[in-house]
Amino acid sequence: MQIRQIMTPDTRACLPEESCAVAGEIMRRRQSGFLPVVDSQTTKRVTGVITDRAIMLHLVHRDLPASEVAVRTCMMGVPPMISPEADLEVAVRVMKKEAVDRLPVIDQGRLVGVLSLQDIALAARRQWAYVGP
Repeated sequence: MQIRQIMTPDTRACLPEESCAVAGEIMRRRQSGFLPVVDSQTTKRVTGVITDRAIMLHLVHRDLPASEVAVRTCMMGVPPMISPEADLEVAVRVMKKEAVDRLPVIDQGRLVGVLSLQDIALAARRQWAYVGP
């Protein structure tokens, strides 16, 4: 099974210069605690990722409002990424080796989606639903 078949496509992303408040609002609306950070909304080249946990820990440490803190100050660097044509087993190995729950999906250097453990679990559930006795 290819990543393209189970990933979450058209993932939103934020820019490093945007505030943590903007990133947090995107996460809230998408009900996700993970957001890729891209160099621009046009090229969508991944430069890092940010999580709700990273934002929270950074804001508590700095004692500043989210609207005054840029994403770049608390984002993590370039994460492991995967191609939409890659096989699911490859993605699982990468996730396990890197100890990550999500992988940005990159096609020709451009963000096209995210693969999460939830995506994998839902795909397995759909596949098992069709397995008969």
